[in-house]
Amino acid sequence: MEHDLILPAVLAAMEAAGADASQASLSLSAKTELNIDAGKLSLLRTTESCRLGLTAYVGGRKGSLGLNRLDEASVKAAAGEVVALARLSPPDEANAIAPAAPARFEEYGEATPDLAAMYDRFKEFLDWEGKALPKTRLEQCSLEHLGSRWFFANSNGVDLRDRTALYHFGGMFTTKDGAKSSSFNYSGGAARSLDKPLKDWGSMERLMRQSAEQLSPGTVEGKFTGELLITPDCLEDFIGSLNGQYLGDGCLIKGSSPFKSRLGQVVASPRLTLRSAPRSLAAGRFYTPDGFIAEDCALIEKGVLKQFNLSHYGARKTSLPKSPNMGGLWVVDPGTETFEELLAKVGRGLLLCRFSGGSPSENGDFQGVAKNSYLIEKGRLVGPVNETMVSGNIGSLFRDISGISRERIDFGMAVLPWVLTSGAVISGK
Repeated sequence: MEHDLILPAVLAAMEAAGADASQASLSLSAKTELNIDAGKLSLLRTTESCRLGLTAYVGGRKGSLGLNRLDEASVKAAAGEVVALARLSPPDEANAIAPAAPARFEEYGEATPDLAAMYDRFKEFLDWEGKALPKTRLEQCSLEHLGSRWFFANSNGVDLRDRTALYHFGGMFTTKDGAKSSSFNYSGGAARSLDKPLKDWGSMERLMRQSAEQLSPGTVEGKFTGELLITPDCLEDFIGSLNGQYLGDGCLIKGSSPFKSRLGQVVASPRLTLRSAPRSLAAGRFYTPDGFIAEDCALIEKGVLKQFNLSHYGARKTSLPKSPNMGGLWVVDPGTETFEELLAKVGRGLLLCRFSGGSPSENGDFQGVAKNSYLIEKGRLVGPVNETMVSGNIGSLFRDISGISRERIDFGMAVLPWVLTSGAVISGK
């Protein structure tokens, strides 16, 4: 079946099976990748995938399923099955599809991978790494070109389509010197072209050089309440926790979000402006999965909660405003101080470069291990440390921000600065 005809046929089949309303999406992708294993080029391959998603509504009941076969018989069978699933589900008055809107098509990126440029950039990266950091080893590393086409339609007449193409680069590495070995680390990013060296993507060069410094980490003595200078690489994890526990569908529908009644109020430091920017970043998205045009928005602006991250369903369920997008693709506005100026303000604390911990509790409390991080005393980096526990509260972490760097790292999927905050409990041996 022709790709352009699949979704109209799916919607017609679900209506014929008894759906009151329906929606469907089709995702087609082709991934071309170059891989490094143990420091050597090991793989060049192209893989293709497709996924058809169907959702049917019957009397306020919802059923969903996905499949990767696009022949007419499979599509018709899936339409009948998803309507049967809907009839078996509990009713929910918040279930609804996106309202009618004009048809739209958008696109970006190089549709065809530049294999010669991919190889040249990879070789350039390996040559640089071998000369500049001979003891640092690339455990796994890949450069990918991902070309995608996405189609969405619903029974209200919504018709959205896009074509996107993006390069992704990422690598995991460690440094070895005799019996000594640093903890592994990783970085990378996304871009629409290969116009800069791979070592300059994300924080790759900075973190690889730090890896070479971390062969003999020290320990933090005792337990104290101190400051965290959080790197851009680590900040995204904390923003994700803020979104999950304070701003998103799950916590607001459940009623557990500490921000549930604070729209329009101060919830964070006035230094903080947090945006979700699907229109501005290299890895941006044009549409939301539930059939709306995605737009940039500020969730927190100068400390004030401007917007929750709610889907169409979440907004109907909570009677709160729907988000202009689906979150992610985070941008934090730059501050007024340099990294060095922030560092000089720290009495005692950590440069937190990587954090390994579970999901925070419902009230935002978190605990985990600082990885690839550095002890700071009297405004100076003392040296790398290991096995250091960090605990605190997500809400307090963003409320107690005392500085944000002018410098930011553009990962293609986020643009983030260094952030200085206080009140964390830091525990060594």
